[in-house]
Parts: sequence; C-alpha cells; structure tokens
Amino acid sequence: MTVEDKTKFLELFIEVTKTITSSLDPDELFALIARKIPEVFDVDAATIRLLDASGKHLVLRASCGLSDAYLNRGTIDTEEPVFKALKGEPIVIEDADQDPRINFPAATHQEGIKTILVVPIPIRGQINGILRLLTKHPRTYSSEEIAFVAALGEQCGIAIENARIFKDQQNQLTYFKAIHEIGKTINATYELDTILNLIVTRLPAIMDLKAATIRLIETPRGKLALKAAHGLSQAYLQRGPLDEELATYYLKQGEPMVIPDAQQDMHTLYHKEAAREGIRSILAVPITVQDEIIGILRLLTAKVRYFSPADINFALAVAEQSGVAIQRALDYNKMMRP
Repeated sequence: MTVEDKTKFLELFIEVTKTITSSLDPDELFALIARKIPEVFDVDAATIRLLDASGKHLVLRASCGLSDAYLNRGTIDTEEPVFKALKGEPIVIEDADQDPRINFPAATHQEGIKTILVVPIPIRGQINGILRLLTKHPRTYSSEEIAFVAALGEQCGIAIENARIFKDQQNQLTYFKAIHEIGKTINATYELDTILNLIVTRLPAIMDLKAATIRLIETPRGKLALKAAHGLSQAYLQRGPLDEELATYYLKQGEPMVIPDAQQDMHTLYHKEAAREGIRSILAVPITVQDEIIGILRLLTAKVRYFSPADINFALAVAEQSGVAIQRALDYNKMMRP
C-alpha cells in the first residue's frame, strides 16, 4: 500500500468520524461511505445492507455505482459469503459472475461485476449488516485494505447505535409526557365513551400506529366486547370474536402480547381479514384494575414492527391508567342509574 493510498484512507476515515459526531442520522453516514469508497479504493460500487428488526433479512440502506435492475435482483440473504460475513468474517469473492456461491449469476454477469469484498457491520459484538465493495475488473485486496474497510464497517455500527440511543431517549421523553397528558384528560371525566375514544385516537398518533381498539370483558359470560376503535373498517371490526384466539388466552393471564405478523401468526385468527385490512403487527396489553383484568388494548401497525421495551412499557402504563378511569366511569354510571 502506497503512502498516497494510506493518506486517502486516513482522510476518508476522518471524514466518516466527523459525520458520526455531527449527525444522528445514520443514513447520512451510509450515503457518505457508499459514495466515497469507490473514489478511495479503486472500486466501481458499494452497498450497505442492514438486518431488519427480525434479524433475519438484509435491507438495502445505501448504494453507489449500481443499476436499479441489479439492486432489485432479489435477496442475497442465503449467499454463503453473506452468511460468513454475518458471522463476523470478511470475504473476498474473486470471480463473482462465475462463483457458485452467488445467488444471481446472470444479473451479476449483466452488471459486469467481477470482484466483491464483503465485510460485517458489528454493533456491540453482534453483526447488524454488511458492507460490500464491488468492481467491474479483477481486483485483489491487501490485508491492510481489508482491515480498513472492516474499520469502516465498525463506524457504521457506531452510527447505528448512536441513532438508536438517541431515538430511544426521544421516545421515552415523548411517552413520559403523553402518560401525564392522557392521565390528566381521562381522569377529568366520568364519560366512558369519552375516555375510550380518547385513548384509541391518541395512541396511534403518539406511537405511529395504524389503529387501536379497546375491548372490555362483559360479565357474567366473560366475553370480550368491542367498545372503541380507531383506524379500522367496519368489515374488519365485524370479522368475528377474539375470545378463542391464543393471544387472548395469554392476555387474560396478564401477559402483554407482541405479534410481529398478524397475517400468519399462530396466536391470532382471521389472517385473511388482517391481510385485506393491511394489518401486520399487533401489540396487545391487558387493561387491569387492582390486578383484575377488565379488558384488552390492541395497537396495530401497517408495517411489520418489533415493538421495543419502551413501546411495551408505555402501552402497559396507558392500559393501567385506562383501567382506573374506566372502572371509575362504570361505577359512577351504576350509581347514577335511577
């Protein structure tokens, strides 16, 4: 490696470090790395892919130098070099359009890709994605070059972690304020419908949801009855009872339920109805009063979402506040009956 090459690498590393310290937007950093790597490393293209919330699928976050047709060729999750990189091992593919480990050889050949370097993106010891360098001419990499690209992968991981910490802090602050405001509002009225409707309309806006529903357990049969809903069609709301769902069983035991994909999860019924309505993930929590479960709050999304501990704790806190307000309103209405 020449002195000039080392100088270029150092300049890029300094620029990347400055971006990390000046911005909490990881996509800004990813775009910078994908754009600068071809200039510095004598390669034609670069891509950054991160694992989605399930930890199973790679999602393209930044690219430079590649056609849309190539980028959209299909998943690379099962490629052996990708699998090894996700285990923490940098991999060089020297003849990409002829390598049997590549999933789409025809697309690779058409794009003119010859050599690919794949390095992991680690976050606190766990691999979160991959950084790929691609050339349209045969290319070898020295151990110093591979080490430097791996260091850039680590910088991506630092940026992701910084952004996540900041987002979690912002969410916790938002949720803290919302708990206070919701509690103040619902405790200022004895109107049951007002309490229920406020909860199901406020939570989607606060938590970036598609919809929310509240069902209460009616005595003496102990069946769930829909009492309030927001963001859902009548056809979906009338799809049938939820009492026989496995999720309802666990909720009645006092456990919150996270359902990543309501269109196929074994804990839910009505998969086809969820698909037609555009429902993907559900967070459901029990509504309790003095350890007695009186209903269920369900929060629904249009995209697959893996709810964070902060999301779950916020939903549980709202459900607990709601339970007190709901029971107070029910008791008041009984008392006021002639």
